[in-house]
Amino acid sequence: MKNQKGITLVEVLAALSILLIISSVMYGVLISSKNNYNNISRKVNLNQEANLILATIKNYHQKESLHSLDVNSKEYYLIKYVDSEHVYIGKSSTDLVPMKNEELSINIKIDEVEFTGEKVIYPSEALTIYLKVFNQKGQSYEVNTVIKQY
Repeated sequence: MKNQKGITLVEVLAALSILLIISSVMYGVLISSKNNYNNISRKVNLNQEANLILATIKNYHQKESLHSLDVNSKEYYLIKYVDSEHVYIGKSSTDLVPMKNEELSINIKIDEVEFTGEKVIYPSEALTIYLKVFNQKGQSYEVNTVIKQY
């Protein structure tokens, strides 16, 4: 038995062990990159939702029909904040529309004051808004800005 060729059982086990180690490392990298992608996607969605809410408020605040050069103008719109799940905007109490996605919650402060119920907003005045949007995973996005007519 001088010239026997082939692979021994020890060599096969060593190759399988190395393959198992390499594949488990690769699996861990793939799982962590997927989790990272999901976290980043949720953060981007929060950012987009906050920007959409601010754009909606800005559209109401700078709406042509509400423009007035008179500082004492009585033109206004409403923001209704029931709780973090129910936030509405409209020109009157009868035409309020929701401002947020159903999956998200928001906290809003106007002129640095928390409020509940309906808040009358006069477009002739600058509006300071603090907005915090958060999801069920505990992630949040905060923005503080001033909106005014030009």
